[in-house]
Amino acid sequence: MKTLRTLIAVVLVAVVGTASAQVAQQDQQTINLTANLNTTIALNLSGDIVFDFNTLDDYKNGLGTYEGSYVSTGSVSSTNNWNLYFKATKDFKHSNDKDVMPLDNVGLTAKFTGTNEIENYADKKTIALSKSEQVILGHDGSNMNAGDHDTNGFNIYWEMGTQGKGMIKKSIFEQDLKKGTYTTEVQFTAREIL
Repeated sequence: MKTLRTLIAVVLVAVVGTASAQVAQQDQQTINLTANLNTTIALNLSGDIVFDFNTLDDYKNGLGTYEGSYVSTGSVSSTNNWNLYFKATKDFKHSNDKDVMPLDNVGLTAKFTGTNEIENYADKKTIALSKSEQVILGHDGSNMNAGDHDTNGFNIYWEMGTQGKGMIKKSIFEQDLKKGTYTTEVQFTAREIL
């Protein structure tokens, strides 16, 4: 009888040992994880510019200069490298809606005030206004210029009738334009570098 009890105990231990050695049941699922690094770009630029020609000197020499009083302040905030372009969107038209002034009577220079490394295409070099888009500031080809408004600040200095490089070589006086108000629109575009 003792042998039978020992045999039953051994069988019970073997059954319990086999039951505890079974693999636990499980289930698995996989999810995809995606990160979209989208570019954000924001251009800030101050208001309108008005050139008032009042004296003969104004007509002969023009108004505005690099670091002068005709200034637009701006900045670009971007998560990617960028270039800043400008162009006239329409003719420089008289209020009579008939007479037109040449766009290249107007020019600009730029001073970068931010801390990023950039290429300044208008650094003390006048770029004349036209209907063709032209780059003013931008990526230098090697250094990242992505950043916020503090790292990408700039000033645009306007001039008119100064006969600067690339501008019309006749003074406003010599052009004998119809007196009155002329207006155009200048579009600035901050565009990411792909």
